[in-house]
Amino acid sequence: MNFSFSIFGLLCVLGPVFAQTGPEVALYFRKHLSSASAVYLPSEANYSVDTTQRWNAFRAPTYIISVKPTTDSDVQKIIEYAFLHNISFLGTGGGHAYSVTVGTVQNGIEIDLGNFNNVSIDKDANTMTVGGAVHFANITGPLYDAGKEFQVGSCSCVGILGATLGGGVGPYGGLHGLQLDALQSVRMVTGTGALIEVSSTSHPDLWWGLRGAGFNFGIVTSATYQVYNFTNNGQAMSADFRFYAAQNASLYEFARSFTGRMPDTFSIDIAIAYNESFGGTYLFANFIYVGALREGIALIQPLIDLGPFDQNITMIPWKDIETSSKFGVDAVACIKGNFHSVWGLNLYQVDVPTMIAAVNYMDSVYAQNADFRFGFLAIDMYASRVTESIPDDSTAYPYRNAVARFLLDVGFSNSSRAAAASQVGHTARSIFIPTSGANTSNIEVYVNYGHGDEGQLGWYTERKLPRLNRLKNKYDPNRLFSHYNALEATYSSSNDRR
Repeated sequence: MNFSFSIFGLLCVLGPVFAQTGPEVALYFRKHLSSASAVYLPSEANYSVDTTQRWNAFRAPTYIISVKPTTDSDVQKIIEYAFLHNISFLGTGGGHAYSVTVGTVQNGIEIDLGNFNNVSIDKDANTMTVGGAVHFANITGPLYDAGKEFQVGSCSCVGILGATLGGGVGPYGGLHGLQLDALQSVRMVTGTGALIEVSSTSHPDLWWGLRGAGFNFGIVTSATYQVYNFTNNGQAMSADFRFYAAQNASLYEFARSFTGRMPDTFSIDIAIAYNESFGGTYLFANFIYVGALREGIALIQPLIDLGPFDQNITMIPWKDIETSSKFGVDAVACIKGNFHSVWGLNLYQVDVPTMIAAVNYMDSVYAQNADFRFGFLAIDMYASRVTESIPDDSTAYPYRNAVARFLLDVGFSNSSRAAAASQVGHTARSIFIPTSGANTSNIEVYVNYGHGDEGQLGWYTERKLPRLNRLKNKYDPNRLFSHYNALEATYSSSNDRR
């Protein structure tokens, strides 16, 4: 099936294409998709239960119908129908995308991959194959039971493929690199309607582009990854701390001191947050060390000496890092349906005065806006030696040299506060841009942390774009996959959206 080349012939047979209502689309799919597939209208009582709901309600897409295919052929048929009837669509795995660009889909079709939920581990081959809807929470237990590990992210509810196609960062990245570096092959339906296997030996041009910009070319229904034998018998130190805001300079100086010398087994996450019980604005920090407890404690001893007002240092199975670290915040962070204005930025250095300014700014935000007190401003630092050892030109991912990432989530519960939340995010990001250490005037951001206003130069960089745009023209010539931090038809090297 390759409908991009047969569309005019089909139109001659079918006649004019008119706008379709949800019930009309449902009738078509119930007749033409496999018997185990399912179709849901938003008006139906079970819609919110049986379809994958979005984590973020801010600037969210809207749908006239959600379809849950069960076969690759189903996916092809849905995409072809959407193309023929000029209906925008999104594929949903975890439903966790931050970017406001997904909101460009209005009255579209959701391709809910919830039935593609298989997890298969080959212990002897050190591989894992997962379906397009698998979350990190679905793989950690089976991998641990098999004596294996993987470089998961920081939230258990995120879809593994969505994270991987943009890069995939996390605390075990220091040991194993990015999640996309572990990818071995994928099975996908492209923007031309073709079902293909993509790997280093099959469609190697697309293999390059998938790893860093993969959501621009099609829907991945399954993927195979390399997995790894246990490090430190599958155990890691997780050290959680809470500090008063006044202690922030020492905490960030500690983080800065690891720039360029981060052990592969160590990771740092520090966040500014608010809790009335803790006196208002405070900082919480998590440190993962994959090694002996005494060695990990030696690394963080300066912070213990600093005198946090709360701490929890323990050895945990690696499979529990997402759910148990950071005082178990994962359970709250994964609640779906709230409003989040999310902003990111790459950091090529940790500038302590900038961090102090950020604490002061967030303190003023919390003081003036009680609605935003569920939000946080974080930086994550993961060792990059393994990530940087892989040549930059081997994948489309452009930011292997980033030292850290800034991530702000302005959470709020009332949609009337959306404009104010966005202003907070824009202002906070502007605090970091001058000292980020970037070598260009673009807003350089890890694409999965993108707010959506950075543009393709910020997500993919000028050096990657010519090759990516050629791939877009080949594998998605009709720009069907253009609703998530998408490649544009043209770009300007002078683009500057600061």
